Amino acid sequence: MQQKSLWSLLVFLLAAFCSANVYSAGFQLFNELSARTASLGAAMTARTDVVESAWFNPAVSAMLDGPQVMAGMAAVIPQMKLESDDYRADMKDKVYPVPHAYAATPLGDKFGVSMAINMPYGLTTEWDNDWRGKYYAVYTELRCLFISPAVAIRPLEWLSFSAGPNFVYATADMRKALTPQIPGLKTNMNGEDWAYGYTVSMIAKPFKDWSFGVTYHSQVDIGLSGTARYTMDLPGFQKSKMWLDVSLPRTVSIGVATTAIKDFTFSMDIVWTDWSSYDRLDFVYESAPGTGQPGVISVPRNWEDAWAFKFGAEYTYSKMWQFRAAYVYDKSPIKDKYREPTLPTNDRHVFSVGLGWNYKHLGVDASYTYVLVENGGTSPMTPGLDGTYKGQAHIIGTSFRWSF
Repeated sequence: MQQKSLWSLLVFLLAAFCSANVYSAGFQLFNELSARTASLGAAMTARTDVVESAWFNPAVSAMLDGPQVMAGMAAVIPQMKLESDDYRADMKDKVYPVPHAYAATPLGDKFGVSMAINMPYGLTTEWDNDWRGKYYAVYTELRCLFISPAVAIRPLEWLSFSAGPNFVYATADMRKALTPQIPGLKTNMNGEDWAYGYTVSMIAKPFKDWSFGVTYHSQVDIGLSGTARYTMDLPGFQKSKMWLDVSLPRTVSIGVATTAIKDFTFSMDIVWTDWSSYDRLDFVYESAPGTGQPGVISVPRNWEDAWAFKFGAEYTYSKMWQFRAAYVYDKSPIKDKYREPTLPTNDRHVFSVGLGWNYKHLGVDASYTYVLVENGGTSPMTPGLDGTYKGQAHIIGTSFRWSF
């Protein structure tokens, strides 16, 4: 009966997510993936007691005490501006909701299953229509919904492994002015695709108070297929089919967690992300802008691999209350030479606090996260844009848990 209720709820959540409009304020997300995750800095790879392990380390499902489900929402409020001696442009202030849902359950003493539905990658930036950088970007959106089931096996009491596929539904929407030679000419490009990847993980708890985890998320190659449209009906600027390949990078997370100090749980993750695979964007047109002939427009990215260091602490005040805090240093993959207004970010310092409330089978988590983005200069590849990008973000999260 418990298993039937668990998966019935999951089917309902899947239907709700597929009909939702999901936005994000960055390309790779982690503090938006649940309120508890945010307040622990996403240092979750070695936690053996949380349902969010359905994403961070699915091998944990075989070690849980019983079935768990979670659903919630993060509200992301990004703030970014470009400043120079004689000019200032502000990215539009908006609130972007990022939902999440997880379920996990052990199956006897040797197996476990889990499901994660979340948005670990996404991007939305929006500038004024008439700002100086309108020929580079006005509105850019990439949405990547992951549906990730997994199966875990526990060959030893202290050791568990898991594997499972990632089903990814991606959509993109890009709008900008096209050329100063034709004032008022704008383009709108959009596309969608289903893509696939996989996750494998391991969790080990060889000692009572210590656990260690490793998780590998594979690269996901997305082939967006859509349409390019223009605001003027001119020769060489006709509605056209278009294609765009985007690679979501593979990641390796290594984590450790300990409960050696009474009433405290400390966790740390080190995450490597293979952003060097994101070397360029090739826009393939059936009818390229300006020529009306088949063509390819390549935009260099040349990102580099990046590391993130995550530290989280949880204090269990009582069975009803937990208090949490975290810090993350998130290295940017973007070289100064290639920083541009679709994602003008830099190294990030992430500070989070949160709390958990429990009553019988119900749990509620809440979190607040402040993201400080280090200042970044403009690129010589965007002439006409001079100055410094300055940014920050606020993230407020709420999640609801149920243990069967």
